Amino acid sequence: MKSAPTIAFDVRPSSWVVAAIALMTLAAGLAPWLSAVSSIGALAVTMLALALGAAAMRDFLQPRFVRIAFRDSGWALVDRSGDEREALLESHRRLGSWVSLGFCAGGSSHFRTLIGPDNLDAPTRRRLVLLLSRAEIVQHA
Repeated sequence: MKSAPTIAFDVRPSSWVVAAIALMTLAAGLAPWLSAVSSIGALAVTMLALALGAAAMRDFLQPRFVRIAFRDSGWALVDRSGDEREALLESHRRLGSWVSLGFCAGGSSHFRTLIGPDNLDAPTRRRLVLLLSRAEIVQHA
């Protein structure tokens, strides 16, 4: 009897993505001041860009789920309070050394995460990529 592979890892935000969000927010806030928009308009667009950037940063830094696991029974997501929810793997993409995962955690609750070199160690990331490449894992999702 062949046993199914298992894997579990903590979800941590990528510092590279955090830096990219910060740079894009600053660029969006600066852009209206370098255009022909009036001062009032530039101020409004800057405030909106900073508010939206701050909200995106907050959501990214505080993910709903803090642990992902694949076991014999399928995928599971663990939230901050330690409650585990069964999940279906909706999508996965490999983007160079990055892996994007999309889950459906019951009903219309969706969770997406980006795994990269700075938020998951290389051996675990390699095991995840190998796990995702297996046809029975994708069908199990």
